Amino acid sequence: MMKKLLTLTALLLALSSCQDFLNIEPQDQISRDEALNTLEGIDAAIIGAYSSLGASDYYRQNFTAYPELAGNMQPNPAAAGAAGVADNQSAIITTYREGNFFTISPGYENNSFDEFYAILYNLLNRVNSIIEALEAFESDQEARRNSLLGEALALRAIAHFDLLRLYAQPYRFTEDGSHPGVVLAERPFEVTERPARRTVAEGYTLIESDLLRAAELLGPNARRTTDRIWLTPLIVRGLLARAYAYQSNWAGVIEQTTAVINAAQVTLLNPDDYADTWTEQQFNPEVLWYLDLQRFRNADAGSASLIASIARVIGAPSDVENPPYCTVTQDLLDRLEEGDIRRELYQEIEGQVYCSKYALQPNSISNFPMLRLSEIYLLRAEAYAELGQDALAQADYNLIHQRAVADAIPTTLTGTELQQEIFEERRRELALEGHLLFDLKRTGRSVERDDCLPANPNCDLAYPDYRFALPIPQSALNANPNLIQNQGY
Repeated sequence: MMKKLLTLTALLLALSSCQDFLNIEPQDQISRDEALNTLEGIDAAIIGAYSSLGASDYYRQNFTAYPELAGNMQPNPAAAGAAGVADNQSAIITTYREGNFFTISPGYENNSFDEFYAILYNLLNRVNSIIEALEAFESDQEARRNSLLGEALALRAIAHFDLLRLYAQPYRFTEDGSHPGVVLAERPFEVTERPARRTVAEGYTLIESDLLRAAELLGPNARRTTDRIWLTPLIVRGLLARAYAYQSNWAGVIEQTTAVINAAQVTLLNPDDYADTWTEQQFNPEVLWYLDLQRFRNADAGSASLIASIARVIGAPSDVENPPYCTVTQDLLDRLEEGDIRRELYQEIEGQVYCSKYALQPNSISNFPMLRLSEIYLLRAEAYAELGQDALAQADYNLIHQRAVADAIPTTLTGTELQQEIFEERRRELALEGHLLFDLKRTGRSVERDDCLPANPNCDLAYPDYRFALPIPQSALNANPNLIQNQGY
């Protein structure tokens, strides 16, 4: 009971700020008793849950950066100062160094990646309180209630999916996914509970169940504005396709991606507009779902502050005196052939290369693309190739590749060569959007890098290896004796 009261208090404290996050009318007059006893209060609580996705240690910065350190970016010597990358002990440089070097320990000394664990379980506790309230809620507004429940279920699935990507080995690490996954939060935990980790297979079963229910329940009431910042049935299908790819459920990937494509609610960017849309921070018509980050702007329009975001990590800076923490690697640049319009997204400044997908400017932040149509096509191409339907895989691959390289000859690759080329195209197209390490581990590929800092002891990392999963934070192990650490740590 005390845990529920604490959760309710946290929700109430979040209500006044979470509205600003998504630019809707404030509802901070909601009383304590009404917080989860009215649909208005529950609606506000869900908006607060969305805001958790925008934490700097989640999608706004570190969660997006972490998987890209496996080959697309590395710590920036220019940002490390006189101590250099290898010797610098500032928390931010240590964080990116250890992620890039694969030297993270359970204690996470001077390393911010341990925040993933607390943020994700706090998000789960929040949405589970909402789900519990909605499932007991009686209302004559059944459609609205169901839609709110769909949003909460989808957010729960996202949190569990990200926990598995971080703290567990990939689904096919064992034949049936029976290896350790994460603690599954299917309801609010009581203070005295000490739950154990469940298997990876059980985790994905829950994710699938939540997303399928969400796709059925979500309705027009989920769209509070016309902005693409709210979960919809189509977005949920795209997220389900992504989760199916992690399970090698290729028939499921094809079913869900085809539904998204056939709905024709978004369109691929025109090649002539591709680079400018990114570099000028314009609205991207192929983004199904944006993470709204506008609340992080300073109220003072003239503020010179640099906002913690993925732009602070790798974005092209307007001021060379404040370089990003990381630089783009030659390993990524070498994958972009002459004539590839995506080369225009990488800018050399003072001898280092940064990414102009994200502009690093004072008091500026752009909404992060959580799901794009180009990924949907590449997921379907991957699924077709895995099932031996090469002609269909080639068609989806060519659609994305020939947009980027105007004079590219349609691919005729088949079999494993086609599968590898689709993987490479995914790396080129979705670079620095938070996928690389997760894609390497789910497909059983090794980390292979030519461009490494001299001090890096693990330039290459052969799959399988225990370091493809993060260690469970020691603080969590100390608090819960039923947790078991990942093997190798």
